Order: sequence, then structure tokens, then C-alpha cells
Amino acid sequence: MNACIHPVRLVMMTKIIMKTYCSRSAKTALCLLLMITPVSTAMAMDIEGEHYHGQLGRGTGTGMLEKWSPLYNFSFDQQGGIEGWSEAGCDDCHVGANWNANRNWVNCFVCHEGDDFSRVTADGCMTCHATDTNVRGDSFTAGSDAHVAAGFTCHDCHLKVSFGRSDHQFLKGTAIDTTEATLEGTLSCTRFCHSSEPHPGRPDGDKLNQHTDKVACETCHASKRPSPALASVDWTAFDSEGRPVTTMHRAGWAADHGWYDNTGPGADGHYEFPVLDAAARKDVAGARIYPFNTIRVNWYVKQADADDDDIIIVPEVLAADANGDGKVTLGEMQLVYPQATLRSKQFSYSINHSVRPKEQAIGCDDCHGGRAWLLDWVKLGYGGDPGGKGWGEMRRKKP
Repeated sequence: MNACIHPVRLVMMTKIIMKTYCSRSAKTALCLLLMITPVSTAMAMDIEGEHYHGQLGRGTGTGMLEKWSPLYNFSFDQQGGIEGWSEAGCDDCHVGANWNANRNWVNCFVCHEGDDFSRVTADGCMTCHATDTNVRGDSFTAGSDAHVAAGFTCHDCHLKVSFGRSDHQFLKGTAIDTTEATLEGTLSCTRFCHSSEPHPGRPDGDKLNQHTDKVACETCHASKRPSPALASVDWTAFDSEGRPVTTMHRAGWAADHGWYDNTGPGADGHYEFPVLDAAARKDVAGARIYPFNTIRVNWYVKQADADDDDIIIVPEVLAADANGDGKVTLGEMQLVYPQATLRSKQFSYSINHSVRPKEQAIGCDDCHGGRAWLLDWVKLGYGGDPGGKGWGEMRRKKP
């Protein structure tokens, strides 16, 4: 019989000793102690990196860290590392990066805070996921999310499950911009809580339920975004502190929409950052209309046929600003890289949170008829509004 102490129990015992709030370095040391304590091999492997949160940044490329993102435009291949990486505590989570290959354990205390160490709080999740507010316009308050208003926390939906040797895995959906494929698609509105005919007892219930084959729940319940979010990022123009010029959607903005079949970018083993055409997956089995934040990004690559991530790194772009006006023209850039090319694309980011109750959901007239403004039916691949004659001539108008 294995007499080893379960790591969570051991940590809870440790927390009792730490009532006086040890320093961050002390907590890190204690977490390392957990890694080397002779608990079962399976448990050690679990904490060390079997779960996808522990894979963020491993050289295998299964996590997100070492992949190029248009929002941050950083080349790990060319730049090697981030100044102040360890000092800022980044490698508490993003372990095993190629510039810090000897670091292969995760600091438990980044997620596990509070007296109830066996359960991660929403605040722990938001340590990292707060950035989603800026990308997707999420807001996790009772006034902006029906699930929060009902008393739900992150883990009431994103349940912890055992997977392989890990009990640190969490159910998750299939965001189009997620490149870590582990457990993708294990969570959806209809997975545990709602049926595929979610409008019972309403006079228009049958008509609404007919939409669910082609329209995602989020399109009606999450298209109105409660928080500001990025609309564009320009890596050819910079402010006085060297930050790219951005534009923002104001609170209350309306999402863009496209067809998505929930396969994710990594379904075929390739993890290129997705660029979604609104009608590209219209006829794919299982595709439905989903809301997205479509962000326009400008950046320089080294030549016309270069991959998106073969970037001219930001320090070199800044150095090419010959007249110091903060705007690096193509002519200025080609003085350094003669074949430099301006790349400009729209990238789609899935919207799944900040779900509104039925009283605040999108109504029929928002999508159909003379007052429709939400969906661009032509862009979605229809000849016109499928709800009736003449409606398809309505182009989408912002409210």
C-alpha cells in the first residue's frame, strides 16, 4: 500500500504553518519541496507538467508561449528570451522555455491561494485570464454574466478531471485561437446544463430552437460585449514609449460573426494562428454562426513569401524610424531589409463568456427584417436574409 501523502493534503498542512504569510521566495521554495518530496511518481509527474497549464512554454510546442502571436509580435526564435523573464515570475507558469531549459516545475502558489488550498478561486484563474478582457471584451460580474449572477465560479463549468496521470486538467471549449489541443471540446453549453432545444415553454420556442443547428448560443447571448476590447494593433507605428498604436472597441460593442465547426486550429496537428473568413466553413458539417472579435494587425515580415511569424522584430522596426516620427514607413524598413513586406491581416478571437440572460439576449429584429443590424448575411455566404424576402439587402449597421 502506498503510504505517501497526497500533494494537496501536504500543501494544506503546509498552509497551516504559513499563516504568517511567507514571502514569495519562501512559497516558491516550499512548492519546490513538494516537487522533490517522495510522493508517488504519478503525482510528481502531474505537478511537473502532465497538465496543459504546465505545458505552457515547453519546447515541444504544445503550449502557447513559444508560438508567435500577432498581438505581441515577439519572435522566440530570433530574440531568445524576454528581459526580466525570471525576475517577473513568468517562469512560475511558463516552464521549460528554450532560454531556461532547466526550469521544469510550476509554482503551485500562482493558482492556489487562500486558505482552501484544494480549490482554485476565480481570482487565481484571473491572474492570467484577465487579459481576455482586453481581447474579447469579457466581464465577469453579476451585471454582465448570467452565470456569475447565478453564483457560478470558473470551476463550476471548467470542471477538474482526471486525464492520463493528471488531476489538474480542466474541461474547456474549442476557441478558434487556442493552440493547445488537450481536452478541447470537452465543454459546451449543451454538454451538461442546457439541451439542444433550450427554449421550452415559450410561444416562439419552436422557432428559436430551429436556430440551434446553425446558430451558436453565444451569437444571441454574448454578441453584445460589456467591456472595451482591441480593434486593431499596428506594429509599424509606435507611441513615445515604443508601444504599438492600437484602437479599441468601446464598451457595448457588437461582435463580428463567422461560421465555425469547433475543430480548432490544432485539430489536424498544425497550429498556425487562424485567419477566419466569415463564410469559409459555412458548408462544413457541424458549423454554426459564432461571435468573434476580429482584430486587424499590421506588421513587417522579411520578404513577400515569408511565413507570418518570420517577422522583423520590433527593436529593428523601431531602429528603422529614420525621422523619429514614430511611424515606420515601408521605405524606411526596406533600407534595412530590402525585401521587407507589410503584412496586414484580420485575426479572429472566439467569444464564449459574458453570457447575457434571455431578457438581454439578441432579438429576432436584430438579425431579421428592416431594423436588422447584427448579422451581415451576404458576408456569411447567403444571397440575402434567410428569414424573408428583401431582408438580405440590409448591411450590418452598428447600434
